[in-house]
Amino acid sequence: LLKLMATGAAGAALAAWAGREALAQTPRPGKLAALPSVPSKVPGATTIEKLTDYKDASTYNNFYEFGVDKSDPARNAHTLKTSPWTVEVEGLVNKPGKFAIEDLLKLSPQEERIYRLRCVEGWSMVIPWV
Repeated sequence: LLKLMATGAAGAALAAWAGREALAQTPRPGKLAALPSVPSKVPGATTIEKLTDYKDASTYNNFYEFGVDKSDPARNAHTLKTSPWTVEVEGLVNKPGKFAIEDLLKLSPQEERIYRLRCVEGWSMVIPWV
């Protein structure tokens, strides 16, 4: 009976492992519009390295707020409401207040910077962020 149970458990685990490829082939949402930005003037914030493909950078991540599988955020991120957003400044400050994100974004041009991500899981990405 124990051998039968072990065989069943191993079979279930292998079936789930094999199904990961099918999940990886699931269609993803389309490409988002580019944000207006200027190249960064910060040393090291640009690169001549090959950038990671948009598809890979936008569909493989660990934002657990959107799910526990690495492909869940790509499917579920559209549920995040980014408007209206406010930032509240309070505490020991000279000018406390609430600021709309749109007003903060008008304070200076957005810069594009290159980030190099290296993970202990064995993957790495070179990604432009605004």
